[in-house]
Amino acid sequence: MSKSYWEMVSGKNIPSSLELYPVIHSYLQEGYNILDVGCGFGKISLELASLGYSVTGIDINTEAVKLSKAAAKNLGLDRKIEGRAEFKVVDASDLPFHESSFDFAVMQAFLTSVPDPQERARIIQEAFRVLKPGGYLYLVEFGQNWHLKLYRNRYLQDFPVTKEEGSFLALNPETGEVEYIAHHFSEKELVFLLVDCGFEIDYFRVEELKTRTGNKINGFVVVAKKL
Repeated sequence: MSKSYWEMVSGKNIPSSLELYPVIHSYLQEGYNILDVGCGFGKISLELASLGYSVTGIDINTEAVKLSKAAAKNLGLDRKIEGRAEFKVVDASDLPFHESSFDFAVMQAFLTSVPDPQERARIIQEAFRVLKPGGYLYLVEFGQNWHLKLYRNRYLQDFPVTKEEGSFLALNPETGEVEYIAHHFSEKELVFLLVDCGFEIDYFRVEELKTRTGNKINGFVVVAKKL
């Protein structure tokens, strides 16, 4: 259900409500090769490429990748000079890259769109595989906001369908139709997802995040190290 939605939705309609948090710059080093998982229309990839990093953005949405490539070309970031960005249509749970290909990986509000816990684990395992030893995964995700009535009600009323605590049905704001299942993480869940896949938590902070609909909710900014 969810994957087919993300494959078919218009590339320009893929949510991109979050900016990079400053902590990322204390980890990035000159010459880093970065993987942007779930890059959408390329906002974060292009920002990092403009700072001089080599970035590979991947997304399952073909139109989004085309938009990213066009934007990179327009900005001159597709050339193999200091910073460049290249984009590929790729399933994040089956990466076509060799082990230890990247110094750094970015997942910015990506796992929230993956409704299957086992697939989320495969995605983190794949990120672990393609990172070099000592490499970092920068991850930002929405947390479970049980203190907010809006989300508490949605978690509870949609549980018979989602069958997972913290998941709910994301609706089209105009038609009210179900578009996909979204997932919000508990702190424990997110930490164990990373630790069980071999990462060590190096930075963990609760931050106020903005959702695609403009709601402000608690979430997590995490930097995890491949041991």
